[in-house]
Amino acid sequence: MLSRPALVVVLAVAAACGDDGPSPAAESTGAVETSAASTSSGAVTSDTGGGDTTTGAPVVPLGPWRVMTFNIMCESCTPDGYEQWDARIPHIGDTIRRHDPDLLGTQELFSAVEVDEIAAEIPGYTSIWFAKPTEDMLDYADAAIWYRTEMFEEVEHGFYWLSPKPDMPYSTGFAAPQLPRLVAWARLRAVAEDVEFVFATTHFDNNAPSQERSAPLVLERTASLGAEVPVLMVGDFNSDLADLAYDILTQGVDGEGPRFDDAFVQSGDAWRQDTNLDPVPSYEPAGRIDHVFMTGAPWTATDWVVDQWGYGPDMMYTSDHFAISVELAIPG
Repeated sequence: MLSRPALVVVLAVAAACGDDGPSPAAESTGAVETSAASTSSGAVTSDTGGGDTTTGAPVVPLGPWRVMTFNIMCESCTPDGYEQWDARIPHIGDTIRRHDPDLLGTQELFSAVEVDEIAAEIPGYTSIWFAKPTEDMLDYADAAIWYRTEMFEEVEHGFYWLSPKPDMPYSTGFAAPQLPRLVAWARLRAVAEDVEFVFATTHFDNNAPSQERSAPLVLERTASLGAEVPVLMVGDFNSDLADLAYDILTQGVDGEGPRFDDAFVQSGDAWRQDTNLDPVPSYEPAGRIDHVFMTGAPWTATDWVVDQWGYGPDMMYTSDHFAISVELAIPG
Protein backbone atom coordinates (compact mmCIF):
# COMPACT_ATOMS: atom_id res chain seq x y z
CA MET A 1 0.00 0.00 0.00
CA LEU A 2 1.24 3.48 -0.78
CA SER A 3 2.05 5.79 2.08
CA ARG A 4 -0.15 8.86 2.46
CA PRO A 5 2.42 11.24 0.88
CA ALA A 6 2.69 8.94 -2.11
CA LEU A 7 -1.09 8.93 -2.45
CA VAL A 8 -1.02 12.72 -2.44
CA VAL A 9 1.46 12.63 -5.31
CA VAL A 10 -0.76 10.26 -7.29
CA LEU A 11 -3.62 12.72 -6.91
CA ALA A 12 -1.29 15.54 -7.84
CA VAL A 13 -0.32 13.92 -11.11
CA ALA A 14 -3.96 13.30 -11.96
CA ALA A 15 -4.63 17.04 -11.59
CA ALA A 16 -1.26 18.39 -12.67
CA CYS A 17 -2.47 20.37 -15.66
CA GLY A 18 -3.96 23.26 -13.74
CA ASP A 19 -1.58 26.09 -14.70
CA ASP A 20 -2.73 29.24 -16.40
CA GLY A 21 0.16 29.19 -18.84
CA PRO A 22 0.42 31.18 -22.07
CA SER A 23 -2.23 30.06 -24.48
CA PRO A 24 -1.68 27.80 -26.18
CA ALA A 25 1.38 26.38 -24.23
CA ALA A 26 2.29 25.43 -20.13
CA GLU A 27 3.29 23.09 -16.87
CA SER A 28 5.90 20.61 -14.84
CA THR A 29 7.31 18.39 -11.83
CA GLY A 30 10.83 17.25 -10.37
CA ALA A 31 14.15 16.19 -8.26
CA VAL A 32 17.19 13.35 -8.27
CA GLU A 33 20.78 13.46 -9.41
CA THR A 34 21.48 11.31 -12.46
CA SER A 35 24.65 9.86 -11.00
CA ALA A 36 23.53 9.61 -7.37
CA ALA A 37 20.08 10.35 -5.99
CA SER A 38 19.80 12.51 -2.90
CA THR A 39 16.98 13.24 -0.51
CA SER A 40 18.60 16.15 1.30
CA SER A 41 16.35 19.09 2.09
CA GLY A 42 16.43 22.67 3.30
CA ALA A 43 18.43 25.70 2.35
CA VAL A 44 22.01 25.71 1.10
CA THR A 45 24.64 26.01 3.79
CA SER A 46 27.48 28.10 2.50
CA ASP A 47 31.13 28.59 3.33
CA THR A 48 32.19 31.85 1.73
CA GLY A 49 35.85 31.46 2.65
CA GLY A 50 35.87 34.59 4.76
CA GLY A 51 33.65 36.71 2.52
CA ASP A 52 31.39 39.25 4.24
CA THR A 53 27.96 37.59 4.28
CA THR A 54 26.22 40.94 4.70
CA THR A 55 27.63 42.40 1.51
CA GLY A 56 28.45 39.29 -0.51
CA ALA A 57 31.72 37.75 -1.58
CA PRO A 58 33.99 39.60 -4.02
CA VAL A 59 32.48 39.66 -7.50
CA VAL A 60 34.22 37.41 -10.02
CA PRO A 61 33.35 37.47 -13.75
CA LEU A 62 31.14 34.58 -14.89
CA GLY A 63 29.66 33.59 -18.21
CA PRO A 64 28.15 34.38 -20.51
CA TRP A 65 25.87 31.41 -19.89
CA ARG A 66 22.65 30.42 -21.62
CA VAL A 67 20.03 29.83 -18.90
CA MET A 68 16.66 28.27 -19.71
CA THR A 69 13.36 27.45 -18.01
CA PHE A 70 10.84 25.12 -19.61
CA ASN A 71 7.54 23.78 -18.31
CA ILE A 72 7.29 20.80 -20.62
CA MET A 73 3.65 19.85 -19.86
CA CYS A 74 3.27 16.59 -17.98
CA GLU A 75 2.86 13.22 -19.66
CA SER A 76 -0.76 12.88 -18.49
CA CYS A 77 -1.63 16.42 -19.61
CA THR A 78 -2.86 16.38 -23.19
CA PRO A 79 -5.25 19.24 -23.97
CA ASP A 80 -7.14 19.16 -27.24
CA GLY A 81 -4.86 19.72 -30.21
CA TYR A 82 -1.62 18.65 -28.51
CA GLU A 83 0.26 15.49 -29.41
CA GLN A 84 0.64 12.63 -26.96
CA TRP A 85 3.72 12.34 -24.73
CA ASP A 86 5.64 9.88 -26.90
CA ALA A 87 5.32 12.22 -29.88
CA ARG A 88 6.28 15.24 -27.79
CA ILE A 89 9.48 13.80 -26.30
CA PRO A 90 11.64 14.46 -29.41
CA HIS A 91 10.08 17.91 -29.78
CA ILE A 92 10.98 18.74 -26.16
CA GLY A 93 14.50 17.52 -26.88
CA ASP A 94 14.73 19.61 -30.05
CA THR A 95 13.55 22.72 -28.18
CA ILE A 96 16.27 22.32 -25.57
CA ARG A 97 18.99 21.44 -28.09
CA ARG A 98 18.20 24.47 -30.25
CA HIS A 99 18.75 26.84 -27.32
CA ASP A 100 21.69 24.77 -26.05
CA PRO A 101 21.46 25.96 -22.42
CA ASP A 102 24.29 25.68 -19.94
CA LEU A 103 21.78 25.64 -17.09
CA LEU A 104 18.20 24.41 -17.42
CA GLY A 105 15.26 24.19 -15.05
CA THR A 106 12.31 22.03 -16.11
CA GLN A 107 8.88 21.68 -14.60
CA GLU A 108 6.25 18.91 -14.80
CA LEU A 109 8.36 15.85 -15.19
CA PHE A 110 7.28 13.19 -12.72
CA SER A 111 8.99 9.81 -12.69
CA ALA A 112 12.53 8.54 -13.20
CA VAL A 113 11.38 7.04 -16.51
CA GLU A 114 10.29 10.45 -17.79
CA VAL A 115 13.54 12.05 -16.67
CA ASP A 116 15.47 9.33 -18.47
CA GLU A 117 13.45 9.91 -21.65
CA ILE A 118 14.38 13.59 -21.68
CA ALA A 119 17.98 12.83 -20.68
CA ALA A 120 18.31 10.59 -23.73
CA GLU A 121 17.40 13.59 -25.89
CA ILE A 122 19.98 15.94 -24.36
CA PRO A 123 23.25 14.10 -23.62
CA GLY A 124 25.94 15.99 -21.77
CA TYR A 125 23.82 17.13 -18.84
CA THR A 126 23.63 16.04 -15.21
CA SER A 127 20.16 16.20 -13.66
CA ILE A 128 19.06 16.77 -10.07
CA TRP A 129 15.53 15.94 -8.96
CA PHE A 130 13.64 14.58 -5.96
CA ALA A 131 13.89 10.80 -5.83
CA LYS A 132 11.49 8.81 -3.67
CA PRO A 133 12.93 8.47 -0.15
CA THR A 134 11.49 4.95 0.26
CA GLU A 135 10.22 2.27 -2.08
CA ASP A 136 6.59 2.78 -1.06
CA MET A 137 6.68 6.43 -2.12
CA LEU A 138 6.97 8.06 -5.53
CA ASP A 139 9.52 10.10 -7.43
CA TYR A 140 8.60 13.75 -7.85
CA ALA A 141 10.54 15.58 -10.56
CA ASP A 142 8.22 18.59 -10.84
CA ALA A 143 11.21 20.91 -10.47
CA ALA A 144 14.36 19.48 -12.02
CA ILE A 145 17.82 20.98 -12.52
CA TRP A 146 19.97 20.18 -15.55
CA TYR A 147 23.53 21.47 -15.81
CA ARG A 148 26.19 20.99 -18.46
CA THR A 149 28.43 18.31 -17.00
CA GLU A 150 31.66 19.56 -18.56
CA MET A 151 31.14 23.13 -17.29
CA PHE A 152 29.98 22.65 -13.71
CA GLU A 153 30.60 20.46 -10.67
CA GLU A 154 28.12 19.94 -7.85
CA VAL A 155 29.12 21.04 -4.36
CA GLU A 156 25.79 20.13 -2.74
CA HIS A 157 22.09 20.11 -3.49
CA GLY A 158 18.74 19.79 -1.77
CA PHE A 159 15.03 20.49 -1.83
CA TYR A 160 12.37 22.29 0.13
CA TRP A 161 8.62 22.26 -0.24
CA LEU A 162 6.34 25.23 -0.78
CA SER A 163 4.27 24.77 2.35
CA PRO A 164 4.19 25.75 6.03
CA LYS A 165 6.41 22.68 6.61
CA PRO A 166 9.05 23.16 3.89
CA ASP A 167 11.29 20.32 5.08
CA MET A 168 8.48 17.72 4.97
CA PRO A 169 8.43 15.99 1.56
CA TYR A 170 5.15 16.26 -0.38
CA SER A 171 3.73 18.73 2.15
CA THR A 172 1.10 21.31 1.18
CA GLY A 173 -0.90 23.94 3.05
CA PHE A 174 -0.52 27.33 1.34
CA ALA A 175 -3.85 26.94 -0.46
CA ALA A 176 -6.79 24.57 -0.66
CA PRO A 177 -6.54 22.70 -2.89
CA GLN A 178 -2.80 22.70 -3.55
CA LEU A 179 -0.56 20.18 -5.24
CA PRO A 180 2.80 19.34 -3.67
CA ARG A 181 5.31 21.88 -4.99
CA LEU A 182 9.02 22.19 -4.31
CA VAL A 183 12.24 24.04 -4.96
CA ALA A 184 15.27 22.13 -6.19
CA TRP A 185 18.56 23.92 -5.55
CA ALA A 186 22.20 23.15 -6.24
CA ARG A 187 25.39 24.84 -5.20
CA LEU A 188 27.61 24.44 -8.26
CA ARG A 189 31.20 25.28 -9.09
CA ALA A 190 31.93 26.81 -12.47
CA VAL A 191 34.97 24.75 -13.49
CA ALA A 192 36.65 27.30 -15.78
CA GLU A 193 36.34 30.16 -13.31
CA ASP A 194 36.60 28.08 -10.11
CA VAL A 195 33.68 30.04 -8.67
CA GLU A 196 30.68 28.71 -6.74
CA PHE A 197 27.11 29.85 -7.26
CA VAL A 198 23.57 28.64 -6.60
CA PHE A 199 21.10 27.53 -9.28
CA ALA A 200 17.50 26.74 -8.35
CA THR A 201 14.24 25.92 -10.07
CA THR A 202 10.64 25.69 -8.91
CA HIS A 203 7.02 25.31 -9.91
CA PHE A 204 4.58 27.43 -7.88
CA ASP A 205 1.08 26.05 -7.47
CA ASN A 206 -1.58 27.63 -9.67
CA ASN A 207 -4.15 27.99 -6.89
CA ALA A 208 -4.14 31.30 -5.01
CA PRO A 209 -2.97 32.35 -2.50
CA SER A 210 -0.24 29.70 -2.73
CA GLN A 211 1.90 31.90 -4.99
CA GLU A 212 2.07 34.88 -2.65
CA ARG A 213 2.71 32.59 0.32
CA SER A 214 5.45 30.72 -1.51
CA ALA A 215 7.30 33.89 -2.56
CA PRO A 216 8.53 34.94 0.94
CA LEU A 217 9.76 31.40 1.61
CA VAL A 218 11.76 31.43 -1.62
CA LEU A 219 13.28 34.80 -0.72
CA GLU A 220 14.19 33.55 2.75
CA ARG A 221 15.77 30.29 1.62
CA THR A 222 17.18 31.09 -1.81
CA ALA A 223 17.40 34.82 -2.60
CA SER A 224 19.05 35.42 0.79
CA LEU A 225 22.01 33.32 -0.36
CA GLY A 226 22.90 36.23 -2.61
CA ALA A 227 24.66 37.68 0.41
CA GLU A 228 27.25 34.94 -0.05
CA VAL A 229 27.28 33.75 -3.66
CA PRO A 230 25.73 34.62 -7.02
CA VAL A 231 22.24 33.11 -7.33
CA LEU A 232 20.09 32.18 -10.35
CA MET A 233 16.53 30.93 -10.00
CA VAL A 234 14.17 29.91 -12.79
CA GLY A 235 10.76 28.33 -13.02
CA ASP A 236 7.06 28.45 -13.59
CA PHE A 237 5.96 30.85 -10.87
CA ASN A 238 2.32 30.98 -12.00
CA SER A 239 2.60 34.72 -11.35
CA ASP A 240 2.53 37.48 -13.93
CA LEU A 241 3.55 41.10 -13.44
CA ALA A 242 0.19 42.05 -11.93
CA ASP A 243 0.36 39.38 -9.20
CA LEU A 244 1.42 40.03 -5.61
CA ALA A 245 3.81 37.06 -5.73
CA TYR A 246 5.81 38.66 -8.56
CA ASP A 247 5.93 41.93 -6.63
CA ILE A 248 7.25 40.13 -3.53
CA LEU A 249 9.85 38.21 -5.52
CA THR A 250 11.22 41.33 -7.23
CA GLN A 251 10.70 43.94 -4.48
CA GLY A 252 11.10 41.96 -1.27
CA VAL A 253 8.65 41.45 1.57
CA ASP A 254 7.02 44.84 2.17
CA GLY A 255 9.76 46.27 -0.03
CA GLU A 256 12.55 45.08 2.27
CA GLY A 257 15.01 42.22 2.56
CA PRO A 258 16.34 39.93 -0.17
CA ARG A 259 14.80 40.07 -3.61
CA PHE A 260 15.45 39.00 -7.19
CA ASP A 261 16.12 40.94 -10.37
CA ASP A 262 14.07 39.84 -13.38
CA ALA A 263 16.19 38.95 -16.42
CA PHE A 264 13.49 40.27 -18.74
CA VAL A 265 13.61 43.69 -17.10
CA GLN A 266 17.40 43.65 -17.13
CA SER A 267 17.47 42.81 -20.81
CA GLY A 268 15.52 45.93 -21.74
CA ASP A 269 14.55 45.78 -25.40
CA ALA A 270 16.79 42.78 -26.11
CA TRP A 271 13.98 40.23 -26.20
CA ARG A 272 12.80 38.29 -29.21
CA GLN A 273 10.58 35.48 -30.40
CA ASP A 274 12.08 32.31 -31.86
CA THR A 275 9.51 30.61 -34.09
CA ASN A 276 9.14 28.59 -37.27
CA LEU A 277 5.49 29.60 -37.63
CA ASP A 278 4.14 31.98 -40.26
CA PRO A 279 2.63 34.34 -39.36
CA VAL A 280 4.64 34.97 -36.20
CA PRO A 281 2.42 34.17 -33.18
CA SER A 282 1.42 36.93 -30.81
CA TYR A 283 3.18 37.21 -27.46
CA GLU A 284 2.46 39.59 -24.60
CA PRO A 285 5.46 39.81 -22.23
CA ALA A 286 3.40 41.33 -19.41
CA GLY A 287 1.50 38.04 -19.16
CA ARG A 288 4.59 35.88 -18.69
CA ILE A 289 4.57 33.53 -15.69
CA ASP A 290 7.81 31.65 -16.45
CA HIS A 291 10.72 33.71 -15.16
CA VAL A 292 14.51 33.84 -14.94
CA PHE A 293 15.63 35.60 -11.77
CA MET A 294 19.07 36.51 -10.42
CA THR A 295 20.68 38.11 -7.37
CA GLY A 296 23.94 38.23 -5.42
CA ALA A 297 26.03 39.85 -8.16
CA PRO A 298 25.75 42.50 -10.90
CA TRP A 299 24.26 40.07 -13.43
CA THR A 300 23.63 41.31 -16.95
CA ALA A 301 20.87 39.79 -19.09
CA THR A 302 20.84 39.86 -22.88
CA ASP A 303 19.03 38.02 -25.66
CA TRP A 304 15.86 37.11 -23.72
CA VAL A 305 14.09 34.60 -25.98
CA VAL A 306 10.60 33.10 -25.95
CA ASP A 307 10.35 29.88 -27.97
CA GLN A 308 7.20 29.47 -30.06
CA TRP A 309 8.04 26.64 -32.44
CA GLY A 310 5.38 24.35 -33.81
CA TYR A 311 5.80 20.60 -34.30
CA GLY A 312 4.01 17.62 -35.78
CA PRO A 313 1.48 17.43 -38.61
CA ASP A 314 -0.52 20.35 -37.19
CA MET A 315 2.55 22.47 -36.26
CA MET A 316 1.33 22.63 -32.67
CA TYR A 317 3.26 23.87 -29.67
CA THR A 318 4.85 21.00 -27.77
CA SER A 319 3.79 22.40 -24.37
CA ASP A 320 1.17 24.73 -22.97
CA HIS A 321 4.09 26.90 -21.76
CA PHE A 322 6.73 28.58 -23.87
CA ALA A 323 10.37 27.83 -23.11
CA ILE A 324 12.33 30.93 -22.05
CA SER A 325 16.09 31.25 -22.52
CA VAL A 326 18.37 34.13 -21.60
CA GLU A 327 22.06 34.91 -21.90
CA LEU A 328 23.41 35.90 -18.47
CA ALA A 329 26.83 37.02 -17.30
CA ILE A 330 28.66 38.75 -14.49
CA PRO A 331 30.94 41.16 -16.34
CA GLY A 332 34.56 41.65 -15.40
